[in-house]
Amino acid sequence: MEHERMSAVPEELPPEELSPEGEALLHGEPPRVPKQKSKLKQREHLTALAFISVKYVGLIVFTVLPVFFALLYSLTNYNGIIVSAGGGSFLDRFTSLWNNFKNYTDLFGSVMYSDAFRQAILNNVIFLLGVPLGIVGGLVIAVVLSRDDIIRGSRVFRLLIYVPVVSSAVAMNIIWRYIFDNEYGIVNMMFGLNIPWLTDAAWIKVAIILKEAWGSLGKTMVLCLAALTNVGKDYYEAAELDGAGEITKFLKISVPLITPTLFYLLITGMIGNLQSYVDSDVFANGLPGAQTIVYFIWSFGIRRSYYGIASAASVILTIAILIITEIQFRVQDKWVYSE
Repeated sequence: MEHERMSAVPEELPPEELSPEGEALLHGEPPRVPKQKSKLKQREHLTALAFISVKYVGLIVFTVLPVFFALLYSLTNYNGIIVSAGGGSFLDRFTSLWNNFKNYTDLFGSVMYSDAFRQAILNNVIFLLGVPLGIVGGLVIAVVLSRDDIIRGSRVFRLLIYVPVVSSAVAMNIIWRYIFDNEYGIVNMMFGLNIPWLTDAAWIKVAIILKEAWGSLGKTMVLCLAALTNVGKDYYEAAELDGAGEITKFLKISVPLITPTLFYLLITGMIGNLQSYVDSDVFANGLPGAQTIVYFIWSFGIRRSYYGIASAASVILTIAILIITEIQFRVQDKWVYSE
């Protein structure tokens, strides 16, 4: 039988010119038949691709295309109202609207935009002070609530502190307006003060920093509690044998071992703070001393239809966030603990 199979291959063909079926016959193996996917397998494959494509379609429609058009708008003097009145779409009139990098230079050199944009940048930088304050406050609360021997019923306090995190940002800012009201606010009435929190450019910054620090306590507390739970008790026992006190154990053991969590809170806190808008609009009611970069983008882009200027400001904000985040990742090795 083996001789018959081998005889089916032409003898004059060298082995390197044989087809896969011929090689199989030469070695006495049955010919290899290429596998074909069944219709059921093909249908399952297409169904899986259909489900996966939903995510990528959303990414393209709501992220990639907006970023692409924002970059295009930033290089033009596009005004939605004027273009709509003149007829034609943005792409049809793209050549006539092109102004290169003029929007970027106007943000820092034009009298119409530079003052407001510089003030927004300064306000954003000052508001960043609320991030470390919130981290420190949340960490202290987490340490206190992790000790049942200090406070009983700590779960109730955890719930009460975390509630603002899941509450509406608009509702919380309205409540804070009542708290910091110049005449009838709880802060002024409780401490006998007469501070114009909501009308003075300097005091409104202090109010926003305190409000932002308080609003981040819940998130910081929960994450720090989880991180403190993962710290091994062996470290504390060894420190106690060496005569270390509670403060020493906290500063030398707890804090260094949870620095990855603190680093995450710092990164996300700064990114979120740089994108704040509700504080400027709802809490400060558009006061110049509280306007942020995102408020500037909304004011000139949505309200006044200067999409070119607003897009240029958004590009600058994005680049600034990327640079700040990259710097933080580069210096994390100097203070973030890693095993």
